[in-house]
Amino acid sequence: MRELTVARVVAEALAAAGIPRVYGIIGTSILDFLDTLYDYRERVDFVTTRHEQVAVSAADAEARVTGRPGAAAVHAGPGLLNSMTAVGIAYRDRAPLVLIVGAVRRRLRGTDAWLEVDQEALARPVTVGFHSISQPGDAPEEVIEALRDSVKPPRGPVVLEVREDVWKSKVRVPDDFASRAREAVEPPDAEGEEERFASDVESLLGDAERPLILACGELALDPRFRQEELLGLAEAMGAYIATSGNGRGACPEDHPRCLGRVGFGGGSTAADRALERSDLVVVLGNEFDDITTYAYTLMPEGDILVASLDPSVEKRPAYYDHYKASPLRALHALASRLRGRTERPEWDREVSEARKRWAAVVEAPLRKEYKGLPNPARFFASLDKALPRSRIITAGQGTHVLYAYSYTRIYRPRSFLAATNLGAMSYAFPAAIGAALARPEGAPVVSIVGDGDFLMTVQDLETLRREGVKAGIVVVNDNCYKVLYLRQVIQLGGRVYETLLGNPDFQKLAEAFDIPFIRVESDSDIPRAVEALARQETPILVELPVSKDDLPPLNLDYTLKMSSA
Repeated sequence: MRELTVARVVAEALAAAGIPRVYGIIGTSILDFLDTLYDYRERVDFVTTRHEQVAVSAADAEARVTGRPGAAAVHAGPGLLNSMTAVGIAYRDRAPLVLIVGAVRRRLRGTDAWLEVDQEALARPVTVGFHSISQPGDAPEEVIEALRDSVKPPRGPVVLEVREDVWKSKVRVPDDFASRAREAVEPPDAEGEEERFASDVESLLGDAERPLILACGELALDPRFRQEELLGLAEAMGAYIATSGNGRGACPEDHPRCLGRVGFGGGSTAADRALERSDLVVVLGNEFDDITTYAYTLMPEGDILVASLDPSVEKRPAYYDHYKASPLRALHALASRLRGRTERPEWDREVSEARKRWAAVVEAPLRKEYKGLPNPARFFASLDKALPRSRIITAGQGTHVLYAYSYTRIYRPRSFLAATNLGAMSYAFPAAIGAALARPEGAPVVSIVGDGDFLMTVQDLETLRREGVKAGIVVVNDNCYKVLYLRQVIQLGGRVYETLLGNPDFQKLAEAFDIPFIRVESDSDIPRAVEALARQETPILVELPVSKDDLPPLNLDYTLKMSSA
């Protein structure tokens, strides 16, 4: 046993768990914790952001890229409130992180004190755990449990609340504390219904003619997942693979078995058609939902079997059979039963035709000429060719993100980051900061954001410069909230109201933060901008002006059907 302050207990646990950074903003309620981190700065760096929302989304991105929990620390009351959208994004996309938050002193608790809000009531609906340290002796176990909760199914954000007057209190800590903290963040491997799932899939496969695998984030974001096993299973089943938004990278998007993303907000019509026509859908994860099915208007013709440990799948309409099984273990069980290669020439021909139709949709915008503006399709197609396969893409919310889906391919798991399931703006740029600081060596990070999305977190260009973060930001500037503008035009008879915006001069904005800048004013500017984004010798901001009336490739029929369902 040894004696440590509560602040050192938390710092020791983070260091032992291999969490190299804490993102956040200092405040009086966590001042003593940051003072302790000063002594740990070689093992656990503190990265100051300019908004708490940015801190949490950067930690979220670090978790998605590395497979280990991220960490953030914020002030009591307003600090937690400012972070809540980012916590909600991490919760819906199942990103493991620990949010350390201060709280009012114990003697003021419940007195309507300065900074006091009911932090547990606020956080509970969008976290997988809430741990409060009011008594110093509780600290070692509460910290271990917080780490463990973040990675156990269904994974997600955990709040660790510490009273301001507790940080300096001393507590006796067992000698095995560091090893327990290290073990706490190891992904659990409990046995579930994997074998029953595999047996039922195998039985149904005998009569199936058009099998499809849907790979979700619950599978792809698991650090133990390997693409080769999934691709081998697809060959053995004679199946194709579609992915959810968070599942992008589960299969390389140039592989003949990979159809790419399915569903609303970026799915290819080839993947959509395959899902619609499939007579057996094997879902590895938690995202057979309203997004992948356009609010359940695009449904397969046959059986749907879902392997997931996420309780959210039990809340959805009962269109499928749910097995309480780890998607990764279910994949192992299926792969051990099904080997070799199954030929399905009719299914191959049908998928090939769907791919050709989607390719024609994607290629058509490349031939367009724009008066006074660059062709956005050409820009992103050029970016796709310039970036190495190790690329990490963070994407915002809005019509502009469809360019990222249609023209910028993903080849590895945990390398496409977006606020897929909450649909929130403000994630992509902060995520680029966390991804770039945590990335594997040599992996360029490019954030693709709309002008409205970017201006929600633009202040953290200062963080980008101060921390020396080498990342590229592409601001697709249409001077409007385009998704809503287009709906007003298409569905509301042209009654355009409060969706057209003004913007700052992005060049002057970049100069104010000492960030190199390129504006792509015509197609002739594309090669220079793309080269700079691929090289990433410094952080760089690229503005891509586009027409507010330009429509990227998408499944428009089902998008409209979804909005009226």
